[in-house]
Amino acid sequence: MADSLITKAEQPRITFLRRITVGVLLIFVVSLGLPLYFSTTTIYRAELPIEEISELASGLQDKLHFKIPVYLDLGLETDQINGLQNSFNSKLYSEYPELYNFWSLGFAKYQGDIDSTVDYIVRGSQQQQQQGESGQKYVVSPYSKETTLYAQYNQDELVSILLEGIFHEEITSFVKLIRNTLHEDGTHAVALPYSSNYNVVFSLFSESGQPIDWEIGKVSKLFKPIFQKLNHIANFTISSQIQYYSSLTIQPTFNQEKSVYEIKQEDLSTFINFGDWNLITHEITPTINFIVYFGESSYRGKQLKIAQSKTNSFLVPQWGGVYVFNKDKPILKDHTTKIVEAELLPVMETFVSQLLQLIGMPSAPKSLAVRIDSLSRLTTFKNLRQSLENLMSLVKLTEALNEISIPELTKESVETTLTSIKESITQVNDFGEFELSVKHSSTSVEYSNRAFFEKEMVQQAYFPQEHKLAVFLPLIGPISSILFLGVIKTVKDIKGDRKRKE
Repeated sequence: MADSLITKAEQPRITFLRRITVGVLLIFVVSLGLPLYFSTTTIYRAELPIEEISELASGLQDKLHFKIPVYLDLGLETDQINGLQNSFNSKLYSEYPELYNFWSLGFAKYQGDIDSTVDYIVRGSQQQQQQGESGQKYVVSPYSKETTLYAQYNQDELVSILLEGIFHEEITSFVKLIRNTLHEDGTHAVALPYSSNYNVVFSLFSESGQPIDWEIGKVSKLFKPIFQKLNHIANFTISSQIQYYSSLTIQPTFNQEKSVYEIKQEDLSTFINFGDWNLITHEITPTINFIVYFGESSYRGKQLKIAQSKTNSFLVPQWGGVYVFNKDKPILKDHTTKIVEAELLPVMETFVSQLLQLIGMPSAPKSLAVRIDSLSRLTTFKNLRQSLENLMSLVKLTEALNEISIPELTKESVETTLTSIKESITQVNDFGEFELSVKHSSTSVEYSNRAFFEKEMVQQAYFPQEHKLAVFLPLIGPISSILFLGVIKTVKDIKGDRKRKE
């Protein structure tokens, strides 16, 4: 009887404590648990300038205006120069309408302080061309941007010289870029994808194990002047190596008539032994490989030749070049064979030519200064377009995956990319500074890649919403079930109390 009275006396107190506990727990979950859950699971998405990206990407060609100044030392008056300008524009845009308001030449009268190493100059010459038998009406200086006209010419002929001669390859390359057919002719497929840094590796591969040495340090310096002229486009670093016992995967055939070993053209695709030759570099930057192959046949007094090749070399598209080297003098076994500077000079000349092809240098005209200028303008346009393609891919990715994170670093990289794109366009349009425009366009490519491949965002792309549930369910499940049952019990108790009162 006494125990029954004590239990009845304790029931209101226990009920009250249970209600207080449930209430406190409910308040704790709502005020602290839920905000903590959402703060730890909510994905941060920085706001990207999508409209600005779309505007630039859709109208890049309309915003760029490549106008190349050409100074005429031809004794023409202002009205004649204006007539030449109209004639040139008319022929250019009728043949290549894609270039309208995008690429053009701007003619002006020559002034005495203009330097042909910096600006384009067209001069007239009263002398007859010394190489008259070649039939050329003009000559482009290989050392500057100066063009000399010979014999008589008229306005149409001058337009043809500029349009179909000096700037022809640049014009057609721009048209192919705009039409997205740059790689269809095969010549441009040789070039490596653009990078602001390249590692150039010179390798001497010896088929035998006989000791060998080469004066690569002396001849590799020949590349430095070219690298300096190209430093606004990319940076180049040089390294070298020697490897022995580098056997071929093909078997050269002996030509009895010429008394040489020959490698057929159809066998060149398997010339490089990628399986056994150590061609792996640990450089992050793209590598341009130049291989000097020294065959064992040289020790037998026989040369190794590539059939139908004048330079005894070949080019591997988007990879590098190979030169098969033969010693002219007899070689003694068990003595160190030395390849001296004079023997390596023609090899390096071949490699220089291959290098220019591998970086996408136009093949004409002969003037290196003109070709570098053309490469600068082409690279600027390709880089700007690549940067905007990267940004548009980023926008599509973030719109397709609502749960992907957009960190602040991505936003900063996007903003830097857009700033560099605008600055590059300004340098082209307002100042005609094509070297500076390349540098800014290179920066835009670098930061657009950073924005797209930001590690925080890439990791989040593979972390779907279901994973969050799997992580938090062991914690949320027990707490939620206890709280849920406690709330139900409390609600039932309150309803029971009301009924008893009634």
